[in-house]
Amino acid sequence: MSLFEAAGGAPAMLALAGDFHERCLADPVLEHPFSNRLNPDHVRHLAEYWGEVFGGPPVFSTEHGGHIAMLRLHANQGAYGDIGDRFIACFDAAAEATIADPAARRAMSAYIRHATAEVMSYSPRDAVVPPTAPMPRWDLAP
Repeated sequence: MSLFEAAGGAPAMLALAGDFHERCLADPVLEHPFSNRLNPDHVRHLAEYWGEVFGGPPVFSTEHGGHIAMLRLHANQGAYGDIGDRFIACFDAAAEATIADPAARRAMSAYIRHATAEVMSYSPRDAVVPPTAPMPRWDLAP
């Protein structure tokens, strides 16, 4: 069983992304980056991205450019301070609120830590995003 399936499939990804987005908007530090470039389809795109990473259909890659598009969107923002820690805390709280399976939540939390570190590595204004990057695949821990 994939992490996507263990978490509850597409409906669970959408619930997770929606809850996460609301938590970020309520955070005094994350609110600005999340509201500044607000795309009305952001929550759906985020759900599609996470769904693909966790073993669901490749919707984000086929419709939105895959992992490299996500990295480019978030690169060169000059992120500062504890923004990564806040991002992780919002994700973990959203997962706790929306994903019933504790093993799925643990695996997803491990992923978000990995993903946040990767995105933050491209945050400096002079960072160079590679021309290609494979979509990460994350699953339940063995």
